[in-house]
Amino acid sequence: MIPATAAAQDMNIAASRLRASGVDTGSGCTTQTDPMDGRFAMDRAAWCRVMTQFAGSMIPPMLTPAGTRGVRGIYVGFESWLTGIDNDDGNAVGDAWFRAVEGDGMGSTDRSRFADSVLAWGRMNVRKGLPFGFELGTNVGYLANTSYWTLGLEIRWALWEGFREEVGWIPDLAVRGSVQTLMGDGEFNVTVPSIDLVLSEPFVVGNSVEITPSLYGQVAFVFVDSELVDITPETDTFTDCMPNPATPPRDDPSFGVPPYCTAGGAQLNDNVVFPSLRSTRVRVGGGLQIRYEWFTLLGSFMFDAAKPGDLDGDLPSDLPRQWSVAFGAGLTL
Repeated sequence: MIPATAAAQDMNIAASRLRASGVDTGSGCTTQTDPMDGRFAMDRAAWCRVMTQFAGSMIPPMLTPAGTRGVRGIYVGFESWLTGIDNDDGNAVGDAWFRAVEGDGMGSTDRSRFADSVLAWGRMNVRKGLPFGFELGTNVGYLANTSYWTLGLEIRWALWEGFREEVGWIPDLAVRGSVQTLMGDGEFNVTVPSIDLVLSEPFVVGNSVEITPSLYGQVAFVFVDSELVDITPETDTFTDCMPNPATPPRDDPSFGVPPYCTAGGAQLNDNVVFPSLRSTRVRVGGGLQIRYEWFTLLGSFMFDAAKPGDLDGDLPSDLPRQWSVAFGAGLTL
């Protein structure tokens, strides 16, 4: 009945901190400003660096082999994955992270004292087998040390599976389409769909344990959009404007233009929309599934085949490749 005190978590991203002194004259992911005392512009380059790595951590993890469990098969499990980010404050990418995250409140107003080196996601995942080699899944995830949640959906189609005799040995082959979308932040939206290819082959050990190594290829598409962000939240907009509530007489130039500020009103120009990001990420990797009766253990390692800036010339060229380690456990019924 009594509401809890609202508080940001340490690794929540505060886009309002990504600002530079002066008036914005840049475009895309290039920060350019003309100096002007007391004014701020959005730091486009820092925004692109932070959000590219953050979106990279949201790329749907790959853990499952190509083979399905049939129409009656149901998988329920918990999965987690760690994605590396650059938190070295000696370079531009790490410096952007130190400026972007909320921190523990003990740092300055525009910079935190620390930034994690990995982003750790966890999710509950449910998958159900369908006819003709299809499998449909849904999940809900949470990012540790933040207030961010995700919703996910995936569909997998096993093109080849179960060929062990007659036509000869053929590994299982499947394609997967999946998407993750962010919830829990009012300053930006992130959605990451992907198209994946899985190649795997199961081996039975001791007539009871099934071990399935897999190879993965993945193409992810990053969609990041900014909402309206106040880059000077420490300044009260109403006080800075002191608007005149009277209806202005027609042809009276002293009222200016809406909202008819009687004071300076320059702070109204500090509400900005950061550039949208549209980029492609290509990842490769491998994984292993161990299954004993109903119990399943999974693990995988994925990494970028190319730097983000190599695939999208609009992104800063100093963004490094990212890696992800995923693991999970569940019941296959």
